[in-house]
Amino acid sequence: MKYNGRIDNLNRIVVSDPSYKKEIWCRYEIDNLNEKDWIVNLDINHKIEKIKDFDVGYIEFSILIKKDNDVCNLTKEGISYLNDINLKEYQIGMDTACIALGINDKAKKIIQSHDEWQPSCSIRTGTDGYFGEVKEGKDSNNNLCFLFISGCIDDDMNYEIDYIKDYLVNQFEIKDFQKETNEFEL
Repeated sequence: MKYNGRIDNLNRIVVSDPSYKKEIWCRYEIDNLNEKDWIVNLDINHKIEKIKDFDVGYIEFSILIKKDNDVCNLTKEGISYLNDINLKEYQIGMDTACIALGINDKAKKIIQSHDEWQPSCSIRTGTDGYFGEVKEGKDSNNNLCFLFISGCIDDDMNYEIDYIKDYLVNQFEIKDFQKETNEFEL
């Protein structure tokens, strides 16, 4: 399911196992952005993958936060973006079987919770290791143009898609959030 919305104010973003401090390589944090009125595209789905004789279920999501619609868009393969964008990729890891994502004051709470075990600002993932990735797109002047965040949550956590969707809307302070429709769904 695809959704759209906007973020009024964007100053800080954190995507991390909340136990990690700033110097850990497998987390993402950016601060002092001072941006306003960014566009958000969210794609969230339940998937089942056959691995050997087992069906493995999970909720997969990707969230694209962008300055404007001309810079990049979600595709089935991830994102498409302008040729002059410099892309940097970050792998996101976990050691406490949880992940926390958020902006502004929510990001600050994530940073301050590093001594807590699976704090309320996080989502339990069911696994340690690799959670997902962040792709950071900057223009030739080193200005942030977009962030693409993707990850998945194991079905063993018994989360509904709506719970994960509501967590992301809250943590990213998304306004005017609505399901994307196309002419075939009407």
